[in-house]
Amino acid sequence: MYFSTMLPLLAFGFHYAAAASTRESEAIEPLFLEFSIQEVLNNSSWIPVVEPWASQYVSAVRDGRYGDAVWARYHIAGDVHNGIVGGTTNMTVLQSIEEDALGYKISDPEDFAEAQAFYAQTSDHDGHKDIIQTLSYIYNQDISHLEARVRYSTSCSRNFIALRSDCVQLLRHMSTREENIGDTQGVASWGECKLRVSRYRGSSTDLTYYRAHAVALLLEEHCGYVPPCCREVYVSGYSPGNSGHRKVCLSSKNSGCS
Repeated sequence: MYFSTMLPLLAFGFHYAAAASTRESEAIEPLFLEFSIQEVLNNSSWIPVVEPWASQYVSAVRDGRYGDAVWARYHIAGDVHNGIVGGTTNMTVLQSIEEDALGYKISDPEDFAEAQAFYAQTSDHDGHKDIIQTLSYIYNQDISHLEARVRYSTSCSRNFIALRSDCVQLLRHMSTREENIGDTQGVASWGECKLRVSRYRGSSTDLTYYRAHAVALLLEEHCGYVPPCCREVYVSGYSPGNSGHRKVCLSSKNSGCS
């Protein structure tokens, strides 16, 4: 009798552990919390993660404090100094989140609506409800007047600049295989330079690594910039997406590209 009772309990325990393991190996939410818990714990994501933000990310996700988790995500690469995101002209972390949210609302409205509903369920103990409120505000904002501006924006930027030398190394070492990138946004990283693409919309509009490399090479060549403070050449730019292909971003930015 004892063993017949224990066997179902053991089976349930194994099933629960397997389900929990699966959840921790998947993206929490693909727009702002793209790293799975396992990627962060094992430091196996497309960019290296740093402490204390990696531990704070995991803790916040497990506690359901999603504003805290997003805050940790935007610090997790170690490129925020004195509240300013590296490679920008005095852009704060919250401003960077706002910029990404606006881009997602314009380019990926259905995904952004799902994300907003997800973050609205945050814990009462969330220490960054200002982030949740910001996402809600942008979700309810009328942005129709911005769509044309984004569609015809220039391809080079003065924000999120990355050392050209790092971008050259990225292009030298990244994969150029004729294989679709698939359901991921982070393609390659080297030093300050990050190559990202917009959200996956199916194979018909996907890019191969070969094509992403070719587009990034054009951005590296066309978007060189020497800031007044420096002698080194920096790069920041993107190739706008359309109905035929995904947007490609080459910069120091480790989030977004929408």
